[in-house]
Amino acid sequence: MSPIKKTFTFVEAREAAGLALQSVRAHKFRSSMTILGVMIGVCAVILINTIMDGFTSYVEASIDKIGFNVLYIAKYAEHTDWENMTDEERLRKNITMDEALAIQNSCDQVRAVSPQKIHFDNEAKYGAKIARNPDDTRGVWPEFTLVASRDVEYGRFIDDGDLERAGMVVVLGPEIADALFDTRAEAIDKEIRVNGHRFTVIGVLDEVEDLFNISENDYVLMPMSAFDNLYPGVTEVELVASAKSRDVFALAYDQVVNALRRVRGVPFNAENNFAIYTQDRFKDQMGSITTTVQLSAVAVASVGLLVGLVGVMNIMLVSVTERTREIGIRKAIGARRINIMFQFLTEAMTLTGMGGLTGIIFGALVGLGVTSLLEWKYYLSPLWIFIGLALSTGTGLAAGLYPAWKASRLDPIDALRYE
Repeated sequence: MSPIKKTFTFVEAREAAGLALQSVRAHKFRSSMTILGVMIGVCAVILINTIMDGFTSYVEASIDKIGFNVLYIAKYAEHTDWENMTDEERLRKNITMDEALAIQNSCDQVRAVSPQKIHFDNEAKYGAKIARNPDDTRGVWPEFTLVASRDVEYGRFIDDGDLERAGMVVVLGPEIADALFDTRAEAIDKEIRVNGHRFTVIGVLDEVEDLFNISENDYVLMPMSAFDNLYPGVTEVELVASAKSRDVFALAYDQVVNALRRVRGVPFNAENNFAIYTQDRFKDQMGSITTTVQLSAVAVASVGLLVGLVGVMNIMLVSVTERTREIGIRKAIGARRINIMFQFLTEAMTLTGMGGLTGIIFGALVGLGVTSLLEWKYYLSPLWIFIGLALSTGTGLAAGLYPAWKASRLDPIDALRYE
């Protein structure tokens, strides 16, 4: 009995789907409006999630471009309550060069450490040309390029010799070079003034994409020793270190923590008086944002699906009324209530499934256009295709339950008399 029942069910499903398609052709406008509501809802889900997947890929690639296996050392943790700081937090000392030297000398799993000091409100001049970069004149070590994963496009970077003699040399970011010279190559060996001090340009960094409109291309970099001579009042250090590889990242992290606790005099039973951030933290934050947006997209799409649900329910109720006599005939020749319910549920799910499929195609195409325009990676997740189809067919199931139940409850004699 079981195989026969399965075959019968498949035949009924095929016939019900055919009847649904006939209904679409017979009532084009009504059916189109019904399908449109579902299509808009599913399209919104596919479109927004396709864009967010592209955005996530772009952000992760951008974060990787500013360094691999990187540790960012800071004075305060991200979750610090600035209005209710503890005495320890208020009295906490800045990150200094002592920490940089401690990591360099005692952490053998650290590939490089890059301290940076920043001077604000700067002006670079070459002849009559001026470049103003409010916060990006920096003193650095030669290891800057290793930690930041930056290359020099023209010339060379600061070396140990420049650091030892406090050489008055600078490496320019490409935006600064573009502002001062006709070509970036022209900048090499030229003498410029930075905040009134004479420097020789020895290099121009390669150009990288901005991250969230924060430029990584407007640096003026000088040896840390020269920076200290010119700006002795700047003592706070931005400190970044990179592990030798991903395999030893956890070990490098522990070594950095131990080195910082030792040099900052943290007792063995006390919490760290510093914070260490990793690239994974930034990626996790962006992942949380993306997940929130994606869930919001599903919520917004539910409005369109609700409209579609009401439309499908109405069209199915009209269909039940129009086909009352047909239902009576089917019951008279032996159709059970479950057969009638199955037929109308299948019709409803076919209608919404068509809307869902159309929404997936349309959302995927628009998503491709948007990500191509933004130059992001395009990715259409099979998960969201499945969710789109599940939402659309689920809408049909929910919308068709009452009309199907109503059809199955019709009295066959009354139905046959219906005109």
